[in-house]
Amino acid sequence: MADEPDLVDVLVADHDELRTLVSALAAPGGDDQNRLTVTIAELSRHLVVEEDYLYPAVREVVPDGVPLANEALAASAETERLAQHIERTSQTDTDRTGLVRSLTDAVHRHIETTERALFPRLRQHCPPAQLRFLAGQVMMAKRTAPTRPHPHDPRTPPWNQIVTPGIGLVDRVRDALSGRPTKPEQL
Repeated sequence: MADEPDLVDVLVADHDELRTLVSALAAPGGDDQNRLTVTIAELSRHLVVEEDYLYPAVREVVPDGVPLANEALAASAETERLAQHIERTSQTDTDRTGLVRSLTDAVHRHIETTERALFPRLRQHCPPAQLRFLAGQVMMAKRTAPTRPHPHDPRTPPWNQIVTPGIGLVDRVRDALSGRPTKPEQL
């Protein structure tokens, strides 16, 4: 059982994938539409599972976890609003490069803050069995999570966990009908 991934392991793997994706966006010629679309889809899935599983766990088990989770949740919502704005911006818009750079910076800040401030405290205060259980929940939830940013949807339990799967279904149908890539292996 000890070799099973826990919540932190799963989210760190997500962070590694996001680092790779945003680094590719920052590379010369990396700001192509498919790469950006996949990055936003991965980011959307990641932020949703953190909202549904990480932040509630932090609130529940970490002393003074409520303000930490609320701050992280606010930053996630801002990152989602930025991603949504980029999706609505034309590829020829002169502001797009700056917006993509801002998104890249926001993702790096998110990763640094989460890994530095939340993960160590969560591991310190949360039983390993609960962290392993949450890892399984996150891996299942990522399969049904939205692939597009929805910054105005519910952010806290129970409404986020009720609404999110339906929104994810709508996103996946739209993606399938439009041929929109949503996974790194589609690049």
